[in-house]
Amino acid sequence: MNHEQTPRVLVFSTAYLPLLGGAELAIAHIVKRIPNMRFLIVTGRFSRKNLRYEKVENVEIYRIGIGSKFDKFLLPLWGTVLTFFLVRKYKPAVFWCVMATFASGIAYIINIIRPARARIPIVLTLQEGDSEKHIGRGRMGLIGLSWRLALPRTSALTAISKYLCERARYYGYTGRCEVVPNGVDEAYVSASFERPPKETLKEDLGIPADAPIILSVSRLVEKNGIDDLLRAFALLAGNTHLVLVGDGPDRKKLVRLAHELGIDIRVHFCGSVNHDGLLRYYRMSDVFCRPSRSEGLGIAFLEAMGAGVPVVATAVGGIRDFLIDGETGVIVRARDPEDIARGIRRVLEDENMSVRIIEQARALVIKKYLWVDIAKKMESVLLDACV
Repeated sequence: MNHEQTPRVLVFSTAYLPLLGGAELAIAHIVKRIPNMRFLIVTGRFSRKNLRYEKVENVEIYRIGIGSKFDKFLLPLWGTVLTFFLVRKYKPAVFWCVMATFASGIAYIINIIRPARARIPIVLTLQEGDSEKHIGRGRMGLIGLSWRLALPRTSALTAISKYLCERARYYGYTGRCEVVPNGVDEAYVSASFERPPKETLKEDLGIPADAPIILSVSRLVEKNGIDDLLRAFALLAGNTHLVLVGDGPDRKKLVRLAHELGIDIRVHFCGSVNHDGLLRYYRMSDVFCRPSRSEGLGIAFLEAMGAGVPVVATAVGGIRDFLIDGETGVIVRARDPEDIARGIRRVLEDENMSVRIIEQARALVIKKYLWVDIAKKMESVLLDACV
């Protein structure tokens, strides 16, 4: 392909903005930083509030479905029909599949239908944060099967962590796997390193001005270990407050657990917050903690590091790529509330260690995890795959 032309990239993602998740944010941050490419995104609709078609600068979004949670099941059929016409109209140079899931299957179906000489290169990006058990056996084994079917038919493979590259090899992939991580918006590190006064947001949340704040930005699901965090928080001093940003199916259960532990007056369930508004929560906080049971990488950890908040986390999955105990964060054991509490106390009580962690973690984010650099890396992968 002549790189002087404007390449069209057909992107397949089961969900996309305004739904918030690591994969959705990654796509949005990357495509807006590659203005010399045109991106056509095929995704699920999931809500009647979401437009079926939307165009924003170099991105066109095609949302499939009736606007319900079942739209992901409609994607393979309806999305294939739509993609057939998009391919004929726009002649995309490459398919970019984000996660081996419902939407990504469309690209592989299209290539099965097309003659071998007319098949379009597929770049697959692994973003999965689920446990190894879930990937292997989830949905009656269909998730693991989708990996085994997709990987040999992939032209180029990227993953957000070394861990996911290892999982790809476990499922039979023998080619090159390039790590292209998720990242942090430049605003997190380009703004003044001195954090602004915390009192305004604390006052809004009803938190005393001198109270230490533990923050977790997380979808409220089992894999993120928020129940372990609540049990750990119950072991900490009574002047600390826990701020939980995010929502999910476990919210009612977690609210009930906080009440049973007698800590509900100091636990603040803030629900979903627009991503542009997250920075003020990070800058209000003294510790970031999400004791995950599985993790592909975890944008929230990197955002906390970039914003100058010491991270307490478990050494699972892709977290091991960036978290070194005592240097860029504090590592604790998964499913162990007492150890999680000890890790949080280390940060709150050891000022010298905390300062060291803040400086080294922020330097690492600047060096390896800014979206502007990650987008350049992804652009190179997509261009190399173009026919």
